[in-house]
Amino acid sequence: MTLIDRYLLGRYWYVFCIGYAALFGLYFVIDVFTNVGDFLDMPGGLLVIAGELLRYYSYRACAFFGAIGGSMEVIAAMTSLALMQKNGELYPILSAGVSTFRMLRPLVLGMIMVNGLIILNQELVIPRIALELQQSAGSQSETTNNIEQAIDFSADIAIAGQRLNLRRRSIEAAEFVLRETRVATSLTPVLAHEAVSIEASEGQPAGWMLRGVRPPLSAIPLTELGKKLILPGDADDAVFVRTDVTFDQLHNRDSSYEYLSTKELMNRVRNPSFSTRSIHGLSLYLHGRLTKPLVNLIVMFVGVPFIARKETTSLLKNVGLCATILGVMFACNEAFMYLAKVNLVSAESAVWLPIVFWGAVAAWSSGSVKT
Repeated sequence: MTLIDRYLLGRYWYVFCIGYAALFGLYFVIDVFTNVGDFLDMPGGLLVIAGELLRYYSYRACAFFGAIGGSMEVIAAMTSLALMQKNGELYPILSAGVSTFRMLRPLVLGMIMVNGLIILNQELVIPRIALELQQSAGSQSETTNNIEQAIDFSADIAIAGQRLNLRRRSIEAAEFVLRETRVATSLTPVLAHEAVSIEASEGQPAGWMLRGVRPPLSAIPLTELGKKLILPGDADDAVFVRTDVTFDQLHNRDSSYEYLSTKELMNRVRNPSFSTRSIHGLSLYLHGRLTKPLVNLIVMFVGVPFIARKETTSLLKNVGLCATILGVMFACNEAFMYLAKVNLVSAESAVWLPIVFWGAVAAWSSGSVKT
């Protein structure tokens, strides 16, 4: 790596870090003033409140990085290139025989490094702090009444209850309704004092451990399939229900899958327990996640010809035109995502067609770059 490469890479990281800190600081100020009452109502004094603020926003910083990191890496690359022109650094380098595209190498390297951090964050960090991210500001309660009924479509089992315990990943006053013909010979509601979510492991299938069950297992009219899915539990009044419906599907279902790793998302897309609508939404989100690093690189290559154009030396005009083009790109990509959500195009087409189109635009406009 040459001296100019290290210089540009250092500037890229400087712009990225300052931009992220500024945006997160703005988010922090707005969110603190919005939720200040919830924090001040906490017992224990100023030190407890300060500790809760630190804990709460430390987790939010990770989620904010995942949400804004892709946009910030593009902005940092465009800003670094614009600063070169503003400071008069571009022409000496070009006059030395170094092309504009050669100078993009450290910026592309910086974007690849940021993409790597985003992937590590979404695969290793976010799934482990998902519970903390779903708790409201200043809340010390582990339970919530915001429970959404879920259905295992492969077994016709409806799952509901009165409250969710976020820490224990359990349902309080749970109700599992066994629908007729699949797992039971007649419609049978199974009530339980508590149902604890059990994750799949070696020798242990995924499901729910129901404790304090009514009626007892011997009184449930099970079919042959039901006898394979409804099993004795770890106590006399316990029943184990085999199902791939997990705890997060009962709480904030429309956004909870954002906290899952890519491997878990792929398993859900292939799982017959979920509805067609849920699988479609998961598939669309999964395709978008997998192609996001590529989209960010294409956005940069589309923007470069408008930042460093041959026809004009007005930096302000170039930046304004670049921002307009990137806004059009964003609107186009969102339009395709909307068409996929309403089933007018497939998830694959909604994600890949904009990539093909804007990749062609980047190649076509590359001839207008100042060299």
